[in-house]
Amino acid sequence: MIHVPRHATTFSLFVPDEETAREGAQELAARGHTLVRVAPASGSGWRIASLDEGPYPDEDDTWWTAAEDRVVTELAVDLGADLRRSMAHPETARRIFPEGETVCDRTVEQVRDTRISALSRIPARATRPAVVHDLGKPEPPDVPTGEPVVLRGLDDVDWAALTGAYGSAEEVPDILRGLAANDEGWDQAMEEYFSAVVHQDTCYDCTPETVRFLVQLTRAPHLSPVYRLELLIHLSYIATIEPVPPTGEDGSDEAATCRAVIDRLPDLLGFWPDAPAAARAWLIVLAALRPARDRLPDFQEFRRQVDGPSPALDLALALVSGDDDVVLDLTLAAASWDEQVSAMLETPIPLRARHLKILFHLAQAELTPGN
Repeated sequence: MIHVPRHATTFSLFVPDEETAREGAQELAARGHTLVRVAPASGSGWRIASLDEGPYPDEDDTWWTAAEDRVVTELAVDLGADLRRSMAHPETARRIFPEGETVCDRTVEQVRDTRISALSRIPARATRPAVVHDLGKPEPPDVPTGEPVVLRGLDDVDWAALTGAYGSAEEVPDILRGLAANDEGWDQAMEEYFSAVVHQDTCYDCTPETVRFLVQLTRAPHLSPVYRLELLIHLSYIATIEPVPPTGEDGSDEAATCRAVIDRLPDLLGFWPDAPAAARAWLIVLAALRPARDRLPDFQEFRRQVDGPSPALDLALALVSGDDDVVLDLTLAAASWDEQVSAMLETPIPLRARHLKILFHLAQAELTPGN
């Protein structure tokens, strides 16, 4: 059923010159955008402003909005444009729409056929696999033992010579000691870690130095199981901010952090025999950082014991085994029902890095307690 979305999207494309602006404006008008204007941009260049008010082929606003965003993003790349977007109720979007020369100004009903025709080339969302396993359910509540974990080598690092989000990393050992206390202060210490050591997808030269201590905590037998699972998830996250290949030089603090996790994979996987199912699932996700077949039989046997579909585990196993054809099939399948995967597949980064980011995204949705 054809549907008018609740929110409209305003796209602003900043291009080098007037000719490019008019070309891009015509492209967007031809896609059925209701209001399109061009104008000189402040400073230099030109601006294209375009309003997508729908309609969409069905009521799945999130899917079609993301699909149109991908199309406009591709157009922006072709035009050499800087793209910005915003969303608002249609009345608000029109009221604050940028001034300029109007290329077209139409109602949703007037663009109906053009809009549906443009979107007809994009398949509707496929059915998401019905996950029936319970790996993403919270583990039974437990009470931390209160017995602290001794972090070996913590004082051997010159933390004051390293930097974090707010300058010197001299406070980092205290943050790690807060985690090692293995008590009710865990959440506060973890919040401090993701403020000072990893901040909004940014790592620092202190970040890779912390990885070995996070791994020590993960391997500590008396660490609370809830905390251990959380660490495995966090290690997967920081390793996929900027995934790097198994060999090669580190080009950034994010890549160096990924390398540090890869280097500690043998220690992490040494926990496999004693790990509960939820932790084993995340160990497989982490193992995907480096194609390796030595643990593959254990991983495959674990997968056979997991009931029903598991997009995250299947993709992780394909990455561990290095089966590029299966990886491609699985990521394309996920893109047919997850709009974020579609966007990730088009990210201009190396293909394996894209796949690892998709893996973490799928694992978050499927394997994170509470999701």
